[in-house]
Amino acid sequence: MKDSLQPSRLLRALSVAASGLWWTLVVFWVLLALAWGALHGWIVPRIDEWRPVLERQASQVLGIPVRIASVSARSDGVMPSIELRDVVLHDAQDREALRLPRVVFALSPRSLWNLGFEQLYVEGPRLDVRRSGDGRLWVAGLDVSRGGGDERAADWFFRQREVVVLGGTLRWTDEMRGAPPLVLSDLQFVVRNGTRRHALRLDATPPADWGQRFSLRGVFRQPLLSNHPGRWQDWKGQLYADFASVDLSRLRQYAHLGIEVRSGQGALQAWVDVEDGQVTGGEAQVALTRVDALLAPGRAPLLLNSVSGRLAGKRLPQGFEFETRELQFQAADGRRWPGGNVALAWQGPQGRRSAEGKLQADRLDLEALRRLASHLPLDATSQALLEAHAPKGLVDHLQASWEGPVDAPLKYQARGRLSALELPVHPASGRPGLRGVTLDFDVSQAGGKGRLQVDRGALDLPALFEDPRVPIDQLSADLQWQQTDTRTTFSATGLKLRNADLQLDGQLSWHTGNTPAGRWPGVLDLQLNVVRAEGARVWRYLPLSLPKATRDYVREAVTAGRASDGRIRVRGDLRDFPFTGDGTGEFRVSTRVSGVTYTYVPRSAVRGPGAWRALTGLSGELVFDRNSMQINGARGGFAGAPGLQVQADAAIANLSAAVVTVNGLVRGPLAESLAVFNASPVAASLGQPFAGTAASGTAELRLGLGVPLAQPERTTVQGGLTFNGNDLQITPDVPALSRLRGAVAFTEGGFTLSGLQARALGGDVRLEGGTRSPTPPSAEPATLIRIQGTASAEGLRQARELGPVARMARQATGATPYAATVGLRPGGVDVLVTSSLQGLALSLPAPLAKAADATLPLRFEILRQPGAQAQDRLSLELG
Repeated sequence: MKDSLQPSRLLRALSVAASGLWWTLVVFWVLLALAWGALHGWIVPRIDEWRPVLERQASQVLGIPVRIASVSARSDGVMPSIELRDVVLHDAQDREALRLPRVVFALSPRSLWNLGFEQLYVEGPRLDVRRSGDGRLWVAGLDVSRGGGDERAADWFFRQREVVVLGGTLRWTDEMRGAPPLVLSDLQFVVRNGTRRHALRLDATPPADWGQRFSLRGVFRQPLLSNHPGRWQDWKGQLYADFASVDLSRLRQYAHLGIEVRSGQGALQAWVDVEDGQVTGGEAQVALTRVDALLAPGRAPLLLNSVSGRLAGKRLPQGFEFETRELQFQAADGRRWPGGNVALAWQGPQGRRSAEGKLQADRLDLEALRRLASHLPLDATSQALLEAHAPKGLVDHLQASWEGPVDAPLKYQARGRLSALELPVHPASGRPGLRGVTLDFDVSQAGGKGRLQVDRGALDLPALFEDPRVPIDQLSADLQWQQTDTRTTFSATGLKLRNADLQLDGQLSWHTGNTPAGRWPGVLDLQLNVVRAEGARVWRYLPLSLPKATRDYVREAVTAGRASDGRIRVRGDLRDFPFTGDGTGEFRVSTRVSGVTYTYVPRSAVRGPGAWRALTGLSGELVFDRNSMQINGARGGFAGAPGLQVQADAAIANLSAAVVTVNGLVRGPLAESLAVFNASPVAASLGQPFAGTAASGTAELRLGLGVPLAQPERTTVQGGLTFNGNDLQITPDVPALSRLRGAVAFTEGGFTLSGLQARALGGDVRLEGGTRSPTPPSAEPATLIRIQGTASAEGLRQARELGPVARMARQATGATPYAATVGLRPGGVDVLVTSSLQGLALSLPAPLAKAADATLPLRFEILRQPGAQAQDRLSLELG
């Protein structure tokens, strides 16, 4: 029992340790009391006697000469404070590097233990900071560069608890940059040092032409195992600068801004990340005006009226990160950047790992970016790529990543939205141009999908259409595409297109050709429904693969009308378009048309006077089939002839040869049919033989034309006019024909009368004849009409056109056969009438009197004399 109450070995050891600690504390406090007593009782009263010792100790610590004018001490508490007057530090060349008019430092047990001060207060110092030509940095004569011999001074300084500098002046001399010395006045500087943490703040006033007072602040940490707190090259932390107003052209003389800023005024805030004494990144908030910056050697300067926003960047071991937020600027030409956000990260190749990039952006003006890129240090390939594509528009949002070079990535993925997109035609690839596009997309190297929307935009297709710009009121489609090493596939579904010319809906699919040599322009399968199309604009959608004469013909021939309920089908390799060979593909456009005005022979295709009147109000079917065009079953009328009804077919059998054939049937008033004929080039070429013809009743006209567009003077005409009991007076000088029946056949060379029968001069007549080969004006008429019939006395009396014959008929009774020849020529009409007068009794004085059964030969002739002033010659022979 007694042994169990004995203390154990552990308790005895703890008792000894506690006793030792107690006596240690007693000794410490005794020594502290003795030191305090010595400090207050011996050192403080005689502090000025220690001035040489202080100068010597300071010179040894700092490594440069130190001079102190006077030393005084004051004891207001447990620890005294010491004041130094006119402390001067000289550099190695014995130049005054630092003058401190008044220095006050407070002591504490901690500072005594570290052979330093609790607080160091400096008033009105004049400090010289210099960078020598070899890049070494000297502060107050101390070399604080890496590898310099004055690390102990820096270590001592950054071990002090707090350093406060008020009302100082700093002179900065940069011998390396050759800049003039810079003097900062009213310097306020505070440094607070912890075990591993250093906080600094500097406020100073620059020269008046620099700007306003600025502030620099920094918080840094030194490495955990570092024994040199003054080795700032090992620090890690952040430096903050605040310039309420600064002239950057002045600042660039003394600090490297990464770019050459030749002018620029305004506010600047910057946060700079430091690691191992090197700048690894930073961020800046700017609000500047009148900026002139050179971003890269050899590039044009960037001129901005104003710029504001935030920029940030970070250096990576093999790359960089760059970011902008709410960045806005106005260029010197007035263009504005709307204020967008960009985050770009790039990591170069490392070992087997390819280069990588990431991009996030929103509200980016593509044109402003392209213009800005011309000022950046981009390689020639990237610069040419931007200039060739020359994009415009706004990136609403974008997320992209890629592996490999930017211009030829191994893998990539991007999604986002573009609005008001505008891309010009790419001259090298022939890529169409776009304007007014909104595109939602999700793409990768394997393919992608998207939603296309165009409002009040345009599509430029210079390789397809003569008028390359196709205006678009509205276009929408769902897009999808795939990409492999050997094939590119693209499709558009739900396609809807509307503009002033047409309205379409449908779908298309396209892929590159099946052979390496025939990959482009690819294979197309297009199916469209024509909801509406304006006939007068059909020509501008004819492809350039068709001859220009054909396209010009369609433009001049179809001047009005509307198409609906149509189909467009294109299927095949576009190298073979329009697929004229058997089995090469399909190209067909078919649509119903109405209200069409069709000038089947345009005025430009006519050589000489006359023109074919246009067909108006046509309705029918318009078909483009491969290399041909047809207008089938068209019904309408002639311009200026409202009573005529037309049924017609027109065709171009081979668009490459471009020969227009027109076949039509015209029914209606004979007078209007004659007016159409008289206006034609055929009538002009014949000397207008029916220019003075009067007619009544209805007739039927068949017309066939063949117009080679390349040689319109070789137009062929074939037609026929059928009379159905009409009344006709060929000229005012020729008796009228009534109840005319028969047909007139005509070609481009003339016409022929076939089986014409009528009533004239009171009896039946037969007419035959037509045109002959052209002859000189002085020769016989080119158009001859031969008439045989019977004339009655009453009929002759009513034919006032016969002049004296009609007057002689007043004394006649009965009827007689006759023969007449009517010659038509441009100058007028020649008439020759012959008759035996048998059957006609004449009550005239002898020798003209005759009985009805007697004969009395009659020859009556009217001849038109050549020449503008010539008179007609009239002759009458009787007996």
